[in-house]
Amino acid sequence: MARWVGWVIGWLLCAVPAAAEQQAQPATPPASPPPSSVTVVAPTQPYKSAIDRKSYSLADDLQKSTGAIADVLRDVPAVQVDLDGNVSLRGESDVTILVDGKPSALFSGPGRAQALQSIPADQYERVEVMTNPPAGVTAEGSGGVINLISKAPPKGRTAPSASGTFKADVGSGDRFDVNASAAFSAPGVSITGGANLQRQASQWQTDAHYAIPDPAGGAPVPATSRERDGLRGQTITAFGKAAYDPDPSDHLDASLDLVSDRAQQSQDSAYDSVALDYAAPGFWHGHYTALSGSAGETRSLPGDDHSLSIKLSLSQDHTIVQNGATYEYEAPVQPDLYQDITQLQSSRQIDLTVDYKAPLRHKAKLSLGYEGKFDWQHQDDHGVQGAVLASALADPVFAQGFSFDQQVQALYATYEQALGKLTVQPGIRLESVTLQTDLVSPVERGRQAYLDAYPSLHLDYDLDNGAALKASYSRRVQRPGVGSLDPFRIEFSQTSYFAGNADLKPAITQSWELGYEYRKQTTDLQATVFYRDKSDVFTTVSEELGGDVLLSTLENLGHQHDVGLEFVANRELIKGLTLNASTDLMRSEVDAANLGILGARSAYIASGRATLNWQASPKDFIQLGGQASGGHLTAQGYESGSLQSDLGWRHRFDLRLAALFTVHDPFGLSRHSFVIDTPGFSETYSSKLNRAAVFLGLTYALGAPPKAAADNFDFGSSGQPAR
Repeated sequence: MARWVGWVIGWLLCAVPAAAEQQAQPATPPASPPPSSVTVVAPTQPYKSAIDRKSYSLADDLQKSTGAIADVLRDVPAVQVDLDGNVSLRGESDVTILVDGKPSALFSGPGRAQALQSIPADQYERVEVMTNPPAGVTAEGSGGVINLISKAPPKGRTAPSASGTFKADVGSGDRFDVNASAAFSAPGVSITGGANLQRQASQWQTDAHYAIPDPAGGAPVPATSRERDGLRGQTITAFGKAAYDPDPSDHLDASLDLVSDRAQQSQDSAYDSVALDYAAPGFWHGHYTALSGSAGETRSLPGDDHSLSIKLSLSQDHTIVQNGATYEYEAPVQPDLYQDITQLQSSRQIDLTVDYKAPLRHKAKLSLGYEGKFDWQHQDDHGVQGAVLASALADPVFAQGFSFDQQVQALYATYEQALGKLTVQPGIRLESVTLQTDLVSPVERGRQAYLDAYPSLHLDYDLDNGAALKASYSRRVQRPGVGSLDPFRIEFSQTSYFAGNADLKPAITQSWELGYEYRKQTTDLQATVFYRDKSDVFTTVSEELGGDVLLSTLENLGHQHDVGLEFVANRELIKGLTLNASTDLMRSEVDAANLGILGARSAYIASGRATLNWQASPKDFIQLGGQASGGHLTAQGYESGSLQSDLGWRHRFDLRLAALFTVHDPFGLSRHSFVIDTPGFSETYSSKLNRAAVFLGLTYALGAPPKAAADNFDFGSSGQPAR
C-alpha cells in the first residue's frame, strides 16, 4: 500500500508541465477593529455558480438554528428529502453526500438517513450541488453529489482571540435543543469545537389496503393494515476542528466528529383479511453511534493555484435495532405469539485522497488525483419467539450473518481551459473495484473485480451582461451496499418480509444537461434541460408468497429514461423581501421487460420549493418556506412525493443576543403514499407524519461581539473551506 501511494504522489509531481515561476504571497491580514465597532460588508450572496457545481449559502436559513441537516436540504434547489430522511436530486434517490469534498461514513452507510435527521445543520455554512459532477469527484451516486461545507475555523490573527456561542431552544411535545461552541485563534493556529444535545419526538399514522388472492379460490379479496407509531429520541453530537500553518505555504488540518443517537418507538398495529386477523402492540428501539476523524496537509507550490494536498479519513459506525411485538390472533384461532428480532450493523471505512493542482500556459488548469476507499461492513441478525416474553427462546430461523468488503481505488484527471468566452473542462476517472461478500448460513461467498472509466465534460460560455450558457455530461455508477446484497430474509411483521439480492449488478447512469443562467444585482435566474439514461437501476419488486405474506426484494431494472426541465429564481421582490424558488418538471419512463413485466410505463413528475425572506426591520428577519417533492416510478407501481412547510422569526436584541421562533410543518402537510399494482395482487399504502412543533430559543455570543461577514465561496479547493 505504501509503495502504491508513494508511486501515485511521485507520478502526480512529475506528470505536469512546468507551472508558473512566482509563488503567490498571502495578503497581510487587516487589524481587528475594536470590540465596540461594527464592520460593514457587502450583502450576503446566497448563490454562486462554477463550471461544475452550484453553491448555496445557509447563512439566512432559520431552520439551521433549530433543525437537522435534512431540514435545511429541503430548501436547496433540486434537492428533495422525504419524511424518512432519504435524499434525492431531481427525483433520483441515489445521491452521494460528501463533507468538505471528501467521503464520510456518517452519510454513506446504512445509518445515513438517521444521521441527516439527527446532526444539527448549524455545523455547516453552505451546500454545494453537483448534478453532473466532474471526474475529480467520486463516480458513485447516479443522481449526483451533495457536498456539505463545514464552518471554517477562524483564521489566525495577529493576537490571540477567543469566542463562543451558546444556544438553547425549547419546543412543544417535550422537545429541546442545547448547543455550545467555542473558537480560538492565534497567529497560524485556529481551533473550533462544539457539542449539541437534542431531544426529538414525532408520530406516524400508516394505513394500507390490499387485494390478495383468496387461499380457497384464488380470487382477489380485500385486506387492510394500520399502524400508529410514537417516536422519542435523543441525539448527542460533538465536533472539533483544528488548523495550523507552520509557514505561509503549508497548511495542516484535522477534525473529529461524534454522533450518538438513541430512539424508542411505541407501535400499535393490526391486520385484517379473510384468512388472517390480528392486533400487534409492540416496540422499536434503536441506537446509532458514529465516530469520524480526518487529518490532512495542503502544500502551496510556486505559482497561482498550484498545490498538493493529502488527506486521510477514518470512520466507523455501529447500529443496533430491536423490533418486538405480541401477535394477538383473532383468526385463525391460535395462541398469541411474541417475537423480538435484533439486527446489528457495523462498518469501518478508510479514505485516502491525494489531489494535485497546477496552472498551465494560457490560463489553463490541470487537476490530478488518487482516491482510495476501503469499506468493511458486517450485519448480524438474531431473534427469539414464544407464547410470551418470559418463555421466548432463540430461534435459528432469525439467525444470520453477512459481511461485505469493498475496495475502490481511482485515478482521475481534469483539464480546464478558457478559450475566449468559452471555458471547457474535460475529465476522466478510472476506478478499480474489488468486492467480496460472505454469507454465514448457508455458506456462500462471492467475489467481483472490475475496472471501469467515468468521463465528464463541462462547458461554460459567457454571454455578457450577467448571462451564461452551460452544458455538461457525466457517466456515473451506483453500487449496491450491504443491505441490498444480503439475501437473508428479514421479517418486519407476520405479513411483510424483505431480502437483499446477492446477484445485483452496479447501475450505470449517463447524464446530459444544457442550461442558461442570468445574474444581475439581486436577481439570479436559471433554466436547465436534463436527460438521464439509466441501465440496471435498482428497483423494489414484491411478490405474494401465500398466507397473506408479501416478500420485497431488489432487482436490476432493464432501462429508465428521464427528461426534464428545471427553473430556479432568486430575486428581491421589493426592498427587504426576497424570493428563492425552484421547480422541475420531468417525464420518466421505465422498462421492466427483463423482469417479466411487459410494456414500458411513463409518468410526468413535478417538484417545487419556495422560500420568502423578509427583513421586516433592522432587527427582525422572517422566513416562510414550503417544499413539494415529486414521486417516482417503480417496476410495479409508483411512489408519491411529500409536502413540507416551515416558518421562522429571528429578533436580534444586540450583537450578542438573539431570539428565534420557528414552527415545523405548521399546516400538517407531511404525508406520502405508494401503490403496487400487479396481476397477482395490489397494495395502496399511505403514511402521515406528525412533525408539527413550535420552538422558542435564545442565542448568546461569548467573547468579543461578532462582526458581520460576507460569504466566501471557494470553488478551487475541492470543496475545502477557504483559509
